[in-house]
Amino acid sequence: MDKRKIEVIATVDAPEISLADNETAVDVLIKFYCALGWNGEDELDPRKVRTTKTVYDQLFCLMLEKHPNKVGVGLLMMNKAPGVDEDIPPNKVYLLEGWTIPPDESGST
Repeated sequence: MDKRKIEVIATVDAPEISLADNETAVDVLIKFYCALGWNGEDELDPRKVRTTKTVYDQLFCLMLEKHPNKVGVGLLMMNKAPGVDEDIPPNKVYLLEGWTIPPDESGST
């Protein structure tokens, strides 16, 4: 039995993200996670958000439109973007158990 499948708590459509002129590259990921259900206050573990390479590349390209430094965007994506799995259906995102943790459960204040 595939352990990862046990951890998947939701499969959702990848959200369409667009930015206003005054928004930054970081706003791409903030909007992405909020569209998935993150409330902006809970601890977020991007390692527990998985998607396709196509969705990942779309996020990367949108960030590059706001901040055309590939190294900077690449480092941000490496640390804060969702992971990529080959077995995820097109245009889907898997949310794994623990992708968000309320402050009172994470030990944060």
